[in-house]
Amino acid sequence: MYAKDFEYDGHHLSDYGFIICTITGNTDVETISAGSKLAFNIVKRHNGKLYSLASTSYEECISTTFEICKDPCVNENIAISNDEYRDIMRWLNRREFLDFQIVNDDVGLNDDPCIFKASFNIDKITYGGMLYGLSLTATTDKPFGYGLPRKVTLQFPNSSTVKKYIDISDEIGYIYPNLKITVNQSGDLILENKSQNCKTIIKNCVSGEVITIDGEAHIISSNKVAHKIYNDFNYSFFKIGNNYDDRMNYITASLPCTVEISYVPIVKDIPN
Repeated sequence: MYAKDFEYDGHHLSDYGFIICTITGNTDVETISAGSKLAFNIVKRHNGKLYSLASTSYEECISTTFEICKDPCVNENIAISNDEYRDIMRWLNRREFLDFQIVNDDVGLNDDPCIFKASFNIDKITYGGMLYGLSLTATTDKPFGYGLPRKVTLQFPNSSTVKKYIDISDEIGYIYPNLKITVNQSGDLILENKSQNCKTIIKNCVSGEVITIDGEAHIISSNKVAHKIYNDFNYSFFKIGNNYDDRMNYITASLPCTVEISYVPIVKDIPN
């Protein structure tokens, strides 16, 4: 852990007068799990002479342990009082996963941060009966982290317009983004991502209609109450994605419309 500070639920460790440190370790060499651990499910063939890959899955969420202490640059007394300990416990030991991000001064302004949903278990580090440090074990809700939310607005003046969009996720494959579609002409809307072989079809749209799609929850709605959109939707939710050699998505729309795409890219990194 090379950083000195982190942010959790909108507050910084430095706000409490603490820093990230190493108290119990005595070596500069360490091996750190990089997260995103895959389980390879294989099937035996030809009496065990060949094994085929049946499927893969993520088997565990990211978890990491590090230590904190009071910052000696701002605290004359580095022993942790009971009130200070309880403040840290109240802040970090939560019964829900909240945004957690390492604050590293060496990270450039153009670098995409890695954000996690996490909570903490906390152990005391004592010496001579006094409390001098805390060991934090962060447990996250996923096997990888996320970057900053991305949002782009695409204008489709006619059906021949092709818009390009780059998916920056570290995970190869596709995700279902959130969409806000403002239809500018009545008719049947076909929103297609040619790169993902995906056609989202919504029939009987009217000019001025705003259609909202929650990609993760798979919910579609319209601001036009009279439009029974669940009857006119083909239930092929829109996808964006990438493969190893190409991150580009080619998007078209059959009707003039404005499409706002928002999603959170996957970042395969760990707190370090």
